[in-house]
Amino acid sequence: MLVLASKYLSFADRTSEIAFAVIMVIIINGYVALSDLNSGFLYIVVVNLGACAVWGIIDGLIYAISSSIERNNARNKLLLLQSSTKNPNVVETIKKSLNDTFLADFDDKGKEAIARDIAVHAPNACLKENKVITKNEALGWLSIIGIYMSVGFMLALPFLILHDKQLAWLVSNIIGVTWLFRYGVQLGKVSGKNRWLLGTLMALISVAFLALSYFVWAR
Repeated sequence: MLVLASKYLSFADRTSEIAFAVIMVIIINGYVALSDLNSGFLYIVVVNLGACAVWGIIDGLIYAISSSIERNNARNKLLLLQSSTKNPNVVETIKKSLNDTFLADFDDKGKEAIARDIAVHAPNACLKENKVITKNEALGWLSIIGIYMSVGFMLALPFLILHDKQLAWLVSNIIGVTWLFRYGVQLGKVSGKNRWLLGTLMALISVAFLALSYFVWAR
């Protein structure tokens, strides 16, 4: 499933979905494992995976719909552009639309040069078929479900192999905190900031969730 995710989801989407899943499971572990120490180990695992499955379906659907909206908005903009290439203000219109892209940081002269090239080649652009949900978006949806289920299984595994519930909770959440530390490091790396500082910050945030779940459910 994680291999599928790397094909149909961007790096940012994958890492953020993993981080959200880890935080969710940490909260679930605090509720299920610590609120009732008499609850069975299998029950904890089933609740964990069930919650991951449901939230994965919801989050994946949101991803597919938002991707569809973004894709169709881009298609509509291209249609509008193709129909207005004879308009004398087309270059200025394209320049303004560049502000929503990575080209926004170009100076005015650079934007105008890019806009003129786009105006020349816009009539030759090939429009893809208009679909509500594409195959890639549907597989991205499935990939997100797979991410949540994989994270849920990995963090539920200690409850299956350890016979002490509190120890299993501790091991599960150490894995979760480490996972979020790595997420913070990756975030720092791509943003050009201090990756170790951001990794530590993400780990501290996850510890805060752990403390909150402990005091809310175990007391």
